[in-house]
Amino acid sequence: MAELVQKNIESFIPELEQMERIGLADRDEVREILRRRKRFEYRLRRRRKSKEDYLTYIQYELNLYELLQKRRARLRIGDKKPEIDFIITKRINKLFKKAVLMFSGDTKLWLSHISFCVKMGWNHVVGTLYTRMLNLHSHKPEMWVAAAKWHMESNASPELARKLLQRGLLFNNKSFLLWHEYFRMELIFVDKMRKRKEVLGIGENEGDDAEVEDAVLDAKIPSLIYDAAVKSIPDVDFALSFLPICDTFNFADHLAERILEDIQTRHPSKEQVWDVVARRLLASHNKRVAPSGEDSAAEFSSKKGVAAARAVFEQALERLPTETMWKLYIQFSLELLEKSNSEKQAAKRLRQVLSLMEKASSEELLTFDHHQEWVKLLQSCNVEQDTLACARAAVKRWPNSTEAWLLLLELLIVTTLETEDVLRTFDEALGAIPKQESLPIWKRALEWMSSACPENMIPFLEKALFYPPIVCIYVKEKLLECYYLFHGYKAARKFYKRMLHLKPLSLVFFQHMIDIENSNASPDAERLRTYFEHATAEFGETNVDLWMKYVLFELKHPQGKPEQAGVLYRRAVKALQDDLTDQFISSYSLVDPSKE
Repeated sequence: MAELVQKNIESFIPELEQMERIGLADRDEVREILRRRKRFEYRLRRRRKSKEDYLTYIQYELNLYELLQKRRARLRIGDKKPEIDFIITKRINKLFKKAVLMFSGDTKLWLSHISFCVKMGWNHVVGTLYTRMLNLHSHKPEMWVAAAKWHMESNASPELARKLLQRGLLFNNKSFLLWHEYFRMELIFVDKMRKRKEVLGIGENEGDDAEVEDAVLDAKIPSLIYDAAVKSIPDVDFALSFLPICDTFNFADHLAERILEDIQTRHPSKEQVWDVVARRLLASHNKRVAPSGEDSAAEFSSKKGVAAARAVFEQALERLPTETMWKLYIQFSLELLEKSNSEKQAAKRLRQVLSLMEKASSEELLTFDHHQEWVKLLQSCNVEQDTLACARAAVKRWPNSTEAWLLLLELLIVTTLETEDVLRTFDEALGAIPKQESLPIWKRALEWMSSACPENMIPFLEKALFYPPIVCIYVKEKLLECYYLFHGYKAARKFYKRMLHLKPLSLVFFQHMIDIENSNASPDAERLRTYFEHATAEFGETNVDLWMKYVLFELKHPQGKPEQAGVLYRRAVKALQDDLTDQFISSYSLVDPSKE
């Protein structure tokens, strides 16, 4: 191993001598370069080589190369490039070759090598590397796309790019990415051909060549690619995804129309197809200019385009009266409402949206999200009774939905002065919603009661003591606070003792009781100790902070027992889970009991 390293080190000497001789590096820098390279070489001769060793060496050589380029520019030194610069780039390339040979499964490494060769302008090497990489990673579509893109853009070879994508599709015929890029690449090629013809002023040709050229310029090839793609992947969303690609090319409108017609024929019962048809119809109207003598272009487009789009949606609802179709139509109408240009237009569109929502709701095809939006729109219109009726309709339609009940409750809290009505609705909600999902209702009730009717809080919350843990644990914490706040310390202690027999309890519950005790003028150390014992019995295995608070209590409380700190230390180390023991020991070491 040492002989190979020494041989490589000796091969570095001529280039380093040249660097020093022409003034690119001084003697100390040359020695440092030699020392660093020697260390890298020894790393690469180890029995178990790591990818990081290669990457670190490569990065060092790249940095050295960049530094030399900057010094050449600054000092205006152009000599000895073959003897210095080329040797370094050759070494980097050699290191990359060894790395990708050893770690051939790492595509990032391949791409880094390719990126380096592109930077050096070694196009012949780049093509070879892409070929080797694709032989190993033929089932990774992004690699085929990268290779085709390079051939198309940098190597000026659309034919090779086309062949690569075609070959990639043989291995990955279900890849959305490959089909999209193949389609886009052919459109780019057509765009270049059209621009070239326009710049050169080439007229119409005659004969067979003219027919071929016309087929290319009319985007017949992308059309055939689309046909092959949807045959391979008969998915409506995949087919629709070709339309945005067409939209990026000015000449591809007729192709987009042809694709849309095909999708309508293939998928007449898919709601998203009708949605796209309507939206594209509106967009096409927005591109047109209003005729002279009529309204402004914007108003003209809005009237004609919106009417045409709505007609499509109405036709769709006749054929597909589904929840999804109503959802798409209402969403389209809501977007139009947001884009209104005047109050008059907004009022008209608002009426249309409300009418649609009412119709969908009457057929029980309105989604909950849009029902929520319906309530908000009615609320903005200041129609209180209609808004409440709409919210009540939501809980009738979705009786098990927490969000539906919260929607109604929020309205009642804002609009109703009678607390009994709100309390009754809270009870109805808790009776309808699954107990496991009712926590948001309890939280909202507690928030409202604290200001509206605090005297009802304790009786109301007591109902939740036998609910699932996710609810009752939270309620017990709040009840302890309420007992202390409304009935004092003794009532809080009594409730605490009762809850010790009605588990589960949270660490927060015990901490609340400790805080309550500490809030007294003369906190009882024995009681605090008891609360800590209860807490450590429940959470001593998983909570380091709890043990530290217990230790600090014994050390710092006037009635504490500092001599117990060591006992608590041993108990904590024994009780805590293995992965927490070191954390506790570290925290405990910051406290010096002997100084207390």
